[in-house]
Amino acid sequence: MERVLVIGDVIDDIIVVPTEAIRANTDTDASIANTLGGSASNMASWAATHGAEVTFIGCVGANDENRIKEQFEKYNVHTELQKSTTKQTGTLIVLVEGDQRSMLTDRGANKELSFEKLTEEYLSDFGYVYISGYSLFGREKDEIQSLIQRVQDAGALLVIDPGSTGYIKDFGVEKFKEAINGVDILLPNEDEFALLSTTPAHITIVTKGANGVDLYVEGIKTNSFEAAKVTAVDPTGAGDAFAGSLVANLSQGKELNTAIELATKIAAIAVTTIGARPKHLEF
Repeated sequence: MERVLVIGDVIDDIIVVPTEAIRANTDTDASIANTLGGSASNMASWAATHGAEVTFIGCVGANDENRIKEQFEKYNVHTELQKSTTKQTGTLIVLVEGDQRSMLTDRGANKELSFEKLTEEYLSDFGYVYISGYSLFGREKDEIQSLIQRVQDAGALLVIDPGSTGYIKDFGVEKFKEAINGVDILLPNEDEFALLSTTPAHITIVTKGANGVDLYVEGIKTNSFEAAKVTAVDPTGAGDAFAGSLVANLSQGKELNTAIELATKIAAIAVTTIGARPKHLEF
């Protein structure tokens, strides 16, 4: 089994599920849950839950280091947390309305995540490296390309989730495509894939929610996978569950199509509970 390195964001999620249509200027009953989230953090938890040996690198508020480390330990994720003395741990409010969700984000300490430690020597200990697109925004194209080159020179397979159509637009679509050019596996959702039009990855796996998953190899669609039929409660983190299961399967030697099929089933499980982390360790 090859080790997995996950690089990215740590977020305190506040998930709001109204029981009815939101009424302006008055109260609306809702279910509100506080959970630890962040795309990369969620992915790391799902990957470790499904058998991967995972190390996570992220940046948190200095006062939250022990709390967040303990949360990761519940999923058997080893952490190497950076600490910010000027910013608090990131916070995200997720407003869930049916199968749609809106997100209000304060990235907080995530903005201070440093790639300085990620030398070729350090990266050589891992077979797979996963980077959340959120951790790429705000950086120069050359810095991102340099990291991609170091990962690949170290012999690891690089997986990137683009993260957000809004942030991709802010970064610049063409600039973002140039920045991630040459990545081994790209994991966009349907909207991100449409925005990017063509992707600069060798393998692109497009998650489409209830419509399943499409696999592209060198830009050519080679397979599609149906989604399991479930009653969705909260779509938050479904893509992270898919990514975590996928990389865990690959790290344990499973063939790509098999890994995708299994990950699609795990993503379906993820939407049946509130929150973006595994709720139990057996499925």
